Amino acid sequence: MLSCLTSPEIYLNNNALYWRDSVGGKTASDIYQNIYRFSENGDIDYFVYGYKNKIKYKLFLMKESNEAFYYKNSTLKNYIVESLPSFNLYKDALTKTDYNILYANDYFSRSFKNRSIYLPIGLMVKDGDLYIAKTYGEDYKSRLFHWLIKNGYGYGKDWIAAINVDWSSYPIPMEHEIDWNNLELIGKLF
Repeated sequence: MLSCLTSPEIYLNNNALYWRDSVGGKTASDIYQNIYRFSENGDIDYFVYGYKNKIKYKLFLMKESNEAFYYKNSTLKNYIVESLPSFNLYKDALTKTDYNILYANDYFSRSFKNRSIYLPIGLMVKDGDLYIAKTYGEDYKSRLFHWLIKNGYGYGKDWIAAINVDWSSYPIPMEHEIDWNNLELIGKLF
């Protein structure tokens, strides 16, 4: 298993050559006007509509000739905040409402180590269309569910972190947990 603390080891087999030929120098955009721009070596610059900064995804592993694993570098804190929308931390920080716990940092103890992690995504090309794996599979959902039960109360948007929550053990998805059966069309590669 690859370590979540560092960038994954790049393992590109012969399928990578086919993948790079298929996607290199091409672009796709989704219905939200987000842009996926592939470099010649197959890496992605992802431009979220309305934001100036791009997100870089690196190609690191091939499954089949048309299925590729990418990763982005992040921090554990960012992943927790992004993956638990019930906190509404981003929205609260923007609106600066008084009824929240104020800001994301208040959820994390001073001993919390905001370590670097990598987050995998799965992309597929079929008939000139680019697809993305929308979710992680049941293995990851089960790990997350057990973590939520152990570290808080309630369910879904009503989940509340316990006082002694162990943020450092928050489950990080791995590439083998990507759900290839749940794909969403991004758009045509051009």
